[in-house]
Amino acid sequence: MKWLDTTNAENSQAAQAARWNQLRADLQGEAFWADRIKQFKDQPIQRLRVAIANLPLPAAFREAAVATRALIKARLKRGEDHTDELVLLYWLGAIESFGLQYSEYLKQPGFNVLQFVPGQVIKSLPFTYDQLGYKQLGLLNKTDAKWCTSLWGEPQAHTTLNALHSDLWHEYEEVERQRQERERAELWSR
Repeated sequence: MKWLDTTNAENSQAAQAARWNQLRADLQGEAFWADRIKQFKDQPIQRLRVAIANLPLPAAFREAAVATRALIKARLKRGEDHTDELVLLYWLGAIESFGLQYSEYLKQPGFNVLQFVPGQVIKSLPFTYDQLGYKQLGLLNKTDAKWCTSLWGEPQAHTTLNALHSDLWHEYEEVERQRQERERAELWSR
């Protein structure tokens, strides 16, 4: 199950455990996803599929953005509409902005929290381009911002999905604290 398909804490945790087990196996077999994705340098759709399958890893967000930009550039070169691809790129930037680099509450990387937020929860977070803008979406670059403003104009504000939904982030920080506490207690009871 992909992270984006998870619906609750239990299957989110199961998906992450399966992903980490797969990563360990990949490393032993020299088939690490970040190496495999290089095979698809000129195949952005396949590259995007591999990247999305490895979300919410930070590198997977970056790879998904690279692949989506390649799709946009190909459409622009052919004189075709690129709105759907730009919406996808913007959405990736938005959901990536829900995570923090560092959780002050947990005193550890924010990824530790983000990986256990069910994907369906992330996908259901409401936002608009006018609310989020583009300046604080770290995944988006200057070219992406130009594409956004040429299609949608200048937004009213610039923020992150985390700032818009900070209460939810704090809830998941607490969920992660409790999960880690249970894990430590299980280790000590063995």
